Amino acid sequence: MKEKRDRFLRQDEIVTLDLEDSTHVVSENHFYKSEGYYALVKNEISGINTLPRSADVIDAYIVPICLEKAKLAGIDVCDWEVSDSYVMAPCIIYGLNYFAMPGDFAIANEAEQAKEIIKHVTNNGKYPFCYQKLKPGEEVRTANMIFGKTANAKDVGLPNLAEQVYHEFRIPLASITYIASGERCKLSSLGPVRYTKLTKDEKKLLGGYLNRKWDSFEKEDS
Repeated sequence: MKEKRDRFLRQDEIVTLDLEDSTHVVSENHFYKSEGYYALVKNEISGINTLPRSADVIDAYIVPICLEKAKLAGIDVCDWEVSDSYVMAPCIIYGLNYFAMPGDFAIANEAEQAKEIIKHVTNNGKYPFCYQKLKPGEEVRTANMIFGKTANAKDVGLPNLAEQVYHEFRIPLASITYIASGERCKLSSLGPVRYTKLTKDEKKLLGGYLNRKWDSFEKEDS
């Protein structure tokens, strides 16, 4: 059965693409115990050269580990601290408990607001959290990365940051949270992306890769 050229990924669909000498697994989520994660592990057990690596996606979705690994690779990252109570506002706060969603964050502009956020992300002090101090003039922004590329980047430093992050973690589809200040963009965190959250231009960008897969289906069917 032939695939339609205007076809796009359905919710929870996982696609493998053979690019260069590796098999790339495209999924809405590669986090631990997700279907995307198990697809990576299954390929690795079978001896298939697969990207991203299962170990890399775990590192990518835990903020402190992600930032330290990125920093060692020469990527510009936010300064961060792990705490169970203390925080300096204004700042961006990430939960570190088992139930925290990768990439989810809250911005605290003042101390009282920070207390309420911390109470929530720590489950009343049961877990630690990660925070990143915000300096005057810095703005927290998010974007979607498709194979290290962004569509209609608003900040001049984002394309280079996205490319560097992809080179390190090799996640085909991911959201990136970054701190923008002038032309400088610093990595804050990475997270998964739902296909429905992609813009028209982002779907077109991803579709350029997917059509290589679907074109091969059509040739086999003809």
